[in-house]
Amino acid sequence: MKNTGKTILVTGFSPFPGAPVNPTQQLMARLPRRLGKHQFGIEFVFKVLPTTWAGREETTAGLRREIRPDAIVHFGVDGTRRTINIETRAVNRATRVRPDAAGVSLAKPELDDVSERARTSGLPARALRDAARTAGAPANLSTDAGTYLCNATLWDSIGSGIPSIFIHVSALPKGRFDRRPSYPVIEEAAVRLLQETARRLK
Repeated sequence: MKNTGKTILVTGFSPFPGAPVNPTQQLMARLPRRLGKHQFGIEFVFKVLPTTWAGREETTAGLRREIRPDAIVHFGVDGTRRTINIETRAVNRATRVRPDAAGVSLAKPELDDVSERARTSGLPARALRDAARTAGAPANLSTDAGTYLCNATLWDSIGSGIPSIFIHVSALPKGRFDRRPSYPVIEEAAVRLLQETARRLK
């Protein structure tokens, strides 16, 4: 199919306190082999973000400026979840008690000094949830992306004006990624979710 000139930025995160192995980092290595560089004429760019507050500006914002994507799909891990959660909003809040991978905590409870309290994801959450479910994965919509870097990354991406969404996956049990029973299903769900994103963007 002819390249449309459009790009989807897909990100995962590096390890952080409480998640010494981040499955979304492994997804960023595996998904390019599954999807190739293009789907429906849309180019994918896969990146791993540092799980640091400094990286919020230095890396995440820099990637948006460098790549100029037409859509962004972020993946992150949440050890409290047992399903894939499609995050439909981000809030202007940040935890000050949980340090990042560099041991740094945010100095204030808000992400930005603005009156805006919440931002809504700009990609079709229900369609992406349904695409993930076709892989046999449990997937739900969520309005709670937390108050850590997952929420902050989604907040920033939505605020940039680029259609964006955040996908939370469950933590990785001990053992190899591809040998855990649940993770091949999560990987397939991610493939189908991204294919649906590309199909709607073409």
